[in-house]
Amino acid sequence: MSNDPKSVRHLSMVLIPATFALGLAVVAVGCGSSEEDTESWESTPAVSATAAPEAQADSMKNENRRIKEQTDALAAENRTLTARNAELETKLNEATAAKASAPAMTGVPMGNVSGAYNAALGEFRRRNFQEAAGQFEAILNSGTDKLVDNCHYWIGESFYGMKRYDEAIKQFETVLGYTGSGKRPYAQLMIGNSYVALGDKAAAKDAYSKLVSTYPSSALVEKAKGKLSRLQ
Repeated sequence: MSNDPKSVRHLSMVLIPATFALGLAVVAVGCGSSEEDTESWESTPAVSATAAPEAQADSMKNENRRIKEQTDALAAENRTLTARNAELETKLNEATAAKASAPAMTGVPMGNVSGAYNAALGEFRRRNFQEAAGQFEAILNSGTDKLVDNCHYWIGESFYGMKRYDEAIKQFETVLGYTGSGKRPYAQLMIGNSYVALGDKAAAKDAYSKLVSTYPSSALVEKAKGKLSRLQ
């Protein structure tokens, strides 16, 4: 490049106006962008001061509604369970009543008389008198000739336990008909006890006196004498 003073002066005269024009353009562009940003910021709606509390209230309402729906569902389920429980309790009571009124056994296999007899005795010892009587009767109905006198005796004892004294006496009198039965002295004693329970002292005295005279070697004689003395 030439170092001629005229040339330098001429170049400066050209560059200075161009640089000034460029600066103005930059300022203009910058000012325009700032105005647009300001206008954009000013046009954005401000958040209301009550918006947050209203949103929270709506949320609480929704939560309360959800809790109420769950509570209503639980209440409905509880009503269903209560009704079901009442239904089951009614069925249980009906089944218990049906069992109490029905014979415990309808028959006993011939080869299992001893087992059935022991089971019936177990019911008697547990004071399940009706159950025991039903099981002893089932043994008799099986047609067996084993333990027949014993079954009648324990049926009589079961009736006595249920305070069905007249029926008990009939069973004990049946036992007396089995000659050689070891239950005869016991049946005679229970006849006297049954008459005492019925309030018939004369019949009771007669029954105890028969025990003393008919079975003098029985261990029950002293007991019969003691009962006789109390009836005097």
